[in-house]
Amino acid sequence: MHLLCKDVNLKDNHIVLRDNKNGRDRIVPISDSLAIVYEEYLKHSEQYRINYNSERFFIKPNGKPFGSEAAYKWFRKLIYEAGISYQGRGIGPRLHGFRHTFSVHTLASMAENGLDMYYSLPILSAYLGHQSVASTDKYVRLTAEMFPLILQKTNELFPYLFPEIYKR
Repeated sequence: MHLLCKDVNLKDNHIVLRDNKNGRDRIVPISDSLAIVYEEYLKHSEQYRINYNSERFFIKPNGKPFGSEAAYKWFRKLIYEAGISYQGRGIGPRLHGFRHTFSVHTLASMAENGLDMYYSLPILSAYLGHQSVASTDKYVRLTAEMFPLILQKTNELFPYLFPEIYKR
């Protein structure tokens, strides 16, 4: 998947991700702060776009588009410079971990803002581009220590799902 210039809408703060997960296109809102960064990047990269006619949003200083491994390589460089050791393939840290972190924090934010938990998970699932809520489940493994409010709200919705066992 490569982000194209035409798919970055800074007026309405969203990007279009084409032919991604499950072969679908989807619109993803971006924050005001990310829109500002994208706008600054576009201004900076204009000087390089003259050398090479690219439809791609992210380009190298020579004007050519970045390859598909660029984000991974930058991520590995950043964790190295931060002194975070790479534990190996599949162990991490992984770039995909940002997706998991985003999912957990978004669901927590939905709960904190009073959104009905029954509707929150399907919204998050659609946002992530999943075809089912079950696919989203692995992204939102939560612990009581991290997000007690979510567990509290879940228990309020489904009080008899996990009955308490009393000791005698």
